[in-house]
Amino acid sequence: MFESIMPLILAIIVVLMANLYLKNIQTGFLREGVIIGVSWFIINIAIDLILFLPTSPMQMSLNNYMMDIGITYLLIPVITVGFGFLLNSKLEN
Repeated sequence: MFESIMPLILAIIVVLMANLYLKNIQTGFLREGVIIGVSWFIINIAIDLILFLPTSPMQMSLNNYMMDIGITYLLIPVITVGFGFLLNSKLEN
């Protein structure tokens, strides 16, 4: 159940937060989308590594973590860079 719900909730939160952030930007949408996407990705991985690596309470190998959970976080930069690209395209037209 977790693996089904997590990407959905993650996508909803990223769309909402990216919208809140990017609506205050006037130019450089693609650049900002890359910056927030990579930053949020790194923050999520760092927090999870504290919880999931072998010395932590949930004890999961790095390989298992990346295959089960970590790869899902790639949704973050995909969404934010996509927003940035679309907003830049709209600005150029």
